[in-house]
Amino acid sequence: MRRNRWATLGLFLAMAGATTACSGRISLGTEASACFRDLPTARQAVHDKGKLVGVRRVSADTLRDRLPADATLATLPNQDLCVFAFSGTYDPGSVVGADATKTGHFAIVAVSAKHPEAVAAVVVDELPTRFRHLH
Repeated sequence: MRRNRWATLGLFLAMAGATTACSGRISLGTEASACFRDLPTARQAVHDKGKLVGVRRVSADTLRDRLPADATLATLPNQDLCVFAFSGTYDPGSVVGADATKTGHFAIVAVSAKHPEAVAAVVVDELPTRFRHLH
């Protein structure tokens, strides 16, 4: 009888472990994981053009340090941002919130981490920071 209890317990633990190992993950294990819920807002700012390069969660101050010439960022209060980078060809006026005279190969869209709202965007030829994981 005691042997059956141990066998049943062992089988239960094995099944629970297998279920846990096969369950879906809701997080990438990074600070940027929560930002992916804001991806539709960022995609809307670039009119669904370009390929997503990556996402980072940074403060407005950090982004301002990396893009000091941007007038919109200069007036933005310090807050947590989800910053999305897209690669493509961006013509003047093609990115909502970006300087309408700029062209470039990358669009960077900053979305407020608290509310799904694009608060700044820039078009550049080079990314100011790393957005993807290197393998």
